[in-house]
Amino acid sequence: MNSCPCCSSQLLRHARHNRVYWFCSRCWQEMPDLSEMILSNNLRTHKRDGLVKLPALTPKVRILDSVGA
Repeated sequence: MNSCPCCSSQLLRHARHNRVYWFCSRCWQEMPDLSEMILSNNLRTHKRDGLVKLPALTPKVRILDSVGA
């Protein structure tokens, strides 16, 4: 069950213009689906962590000697 992030009441699932959205009858506002946002963010993080890290492409730090010393 989805609950409203503002008042914690139960959200109602509505469909309009070929899309589904959540509506809070207490706040009388359309609400985001926070559970879906969290899931999609976790998937995005998982994909990013799976990228190959190549040491050849990592910048190297070089310390320069002082000139005239």
